[in-house]
Amino acid sequence: MNEKLIEKKLREEIRKLGGRAEKFIPTYFVGAPDRLILMSGGKVYWVETKSTGDKLRDIQQTRKKQLEKLGFKVYKVDSQQALDRFIKDVRKDAI
Repeated sequence: MNEKLIEKKLREEIRKLGGRAEKFIPTYFVGAPDRLILMSGGKVYWVETKSTGDKLRDIQQTRKKQLEKLGFKVYKVDSQQALDRFIKDVRKDAI
């Protein structure tokens, strides 16, 4: 599955849950995840979308670790299965 399709499905699923999947375009935060997911109750998730099988670059791995150290949840979504797992986690956090 290509990255564009995964991003589209991600946006649709988050919209169904009442949230926002904002494209994050940082100027000085190279390697930051693609999407900032904003949900009710102040829940925030970072999502890096990739085509199926693509790996995170070294700088993306570094940013993921930095954000996780700050307490954020960071996901790599590169397939329908990964998207389903992410959406399941978002739903679980909403309870």
